[in-house]
Amino acid sequence: MLAHLNGILTTISTTQVVIDVKGVGYLLFIPHSLIEQLPSIGESVLFYTTFVVREFSHSLYGFLNEQERDIFEVLMNISGVGPKLALSLIGHLPFDLMQQAVLMQDIRALCNVPGVGKKTAERLIVELKDKLATFSQIEMQHVAVINKKEVDPNQELIKDATLALINLGYTQFAAYKAVKQSLKELNEEYDLSKLITVSLKHI
Repeated sequence: MLAHLNGILTTISTTQVVIDVKGVGYLLFIPHSLIEQLPSIGESVLFYTTFVVREFSHSLYGFLNEQERDIFEVLMNISGVGPKLALSLIGHLPFDLMQQAVLMQDIRALCNVPGVGKKTAERLIVELKDKLATFSQIEMQHVAVINKKEVDPNQELIKDATLALINLGYTQFAAYKAVKQSLKELNEEYDLSKLITVSLKHI
């Protein structure tokens, strides 16, 4: 089993890359969110990998950190979730947003991921609730019971701003990233309208 590959990046597309490791080119499928995090072609890069064997294919999947690779493997063990859907989930939902959606049973957030329908979202919520906790620095007893009325108002604003950007046509990953970046600039009090306006500048 290949745990990681360290080589020269030779090819980049929206769903896959090729890296040269001592003269051997390895094709890796990746989450689309990694594209903007990759170095330039010709530079060295380290991928954490999972080798997936199917009846008619043997494929390598690559990630820039071990956490995403491990989450991918957890997702792959859920009934009805294959490599393509697992990559889509990771590519559209940063870990903290995925965990929040699962713990708050936010079916809508999960259904915003391409390929995820209502039944799949419900299955993800049931099967991921305890599993995702093992990847978080937050102790499970602090987040086991979450009531929307008890959520920090700022968290509600972040969620509403993210959904507003999604409704404007941006991907969930891009929207969430823009909102999180905007929060670093907004030191004073802010409302939903201002948060959305600033977030648009980061997309």
